[in-house]
Amino acid sequence: MTENEPISVKDILIEMKTLSEICVDLSFASLLYSDKLVAEQVLVLEEKIDSLYKSLLDRLSVSIKNLSQAEELRIYYIIGEANNLISDSAADMAALVLMGFDIEDEIKLVQQHMDQIVDLVPLEGSSVLCGKSELSADIHDLLGVDIFGIIRPEAGLLTNYDEIMKSGDLLIFRGPLSNVNHFISLARGEIQSVEEARQHIIEYGEIEPESKLKYHQDLLVTMKESAELAVDLAYLYALEDLPKVENLILVTEEKIDKLQYELIEEVLRLYKQKMIGKSTLMAYLRMADSFEEIADAAIKIAFGVSARHKPYSILEEVVDDSSEALDYIYVTKESQYVGKTIKEAECLDDFMNIIAVRQRGKYFLFPKDEAKIHAGDGLLIKEYSSPEDE
Repeated sequence: MTENEPISVKDILIEMKTLSEICVDLSFASLLYSDKLVAEQVLVLEEKIDSLYKSLLDRLSVSIKNLSQAEELRIYYIIGEANNLISDSAADMAALVLMGFDIEDEIKLVQQHMDQIVDLVPLEGSSVLCGKSELSADIHDLLGVDIFGIIRPEAGLLTNYDEIMKSGDLLIFRGPLSNVNHFISLARGEIQSVEEARQHIIEYGEIEPESKLKYHQDLLVTMKESAELAVDLAYLYALEDLPKVENLILVTEEKIDKLQYELIEEVLRLYKQKMIGKSTLMAYLRMADSFEEIADAAIKIAFGVSARHKPYSILEEVVDDSSEALDYIYVTKESQYVGKTIKEAECLDDFMNIIAVRQRGKYFLFPKDEAKIHAGDGLLIKEYSSPEDE
């Protein structure tokens, strides 16, 4: 282990969780743009996660003094293994790019229908962002965009929020569709300040996707978001005694298995009818496999939870300190969310994404923007942490 790598179990788990999440986004971006430079960084991160996993096993092994302690620490072994599996799945997607598969544009349209867009933009020398970091430019809080990676030829992948951006950097970022284009204009020097970009976001409002999804594209979107949801729910289940969450994880995993079968069947039909090419077929098949494996990783976490050993104090810090955090909000009569639509509620708090609503004892996944929130509802939310929180 190098001197820059984390040394405690908690820090190793935080690093593994954050890097595995970045791996998935990077691999998806590399496929969308057939970008070998980005794909190579996925493999670099995957190797780093392998190293962290070995270090985690070493530290946990020397900590165990008896059988009771082994049972208590088992969840941390499982979470390490799950994050290692997630990064391996991401590397499998990126490998297609490195093998020279050229993906058709139809896959690029898919992510316009996702809650968070992953995109790439080279930083122009005329941009006001040159010489600033994401933190100093207040990009996250003002624009709702998270720069989770910077690729610099001489330095490789940089993931610190306080990294100073330079002309020629390839910025890898995520954010809502409505915000992404304005951030790209800012990075290209077409918009002169972060404040101006924010004003454009407010004035132009929500942007609709360029086109509706075809059946197989919709299956892919649902599969990706469901796999990520399963992982989120698994962490939440490990932290809190929420009603029926374990069953919801199982139902979501079963749904993903069914989606995988339907997606494979549909893209094979399209390929046989020469409606998609071989490279695009391979991309869909590989992504379907990867998202199913990510869902399996969630099941590992969920079934590794022992009610007898809750609460897991280290795990709570791991989730809070990583780049994505989950929470459950019970909506009281006095809550600011009462009477609001899902979209309105998400706008009340910066960077909150409501991934499920619990009403009358039942969870509704991916609620529609216009759905109303009532007193007594439960909200499962995902938050993308601000650089100030790191």
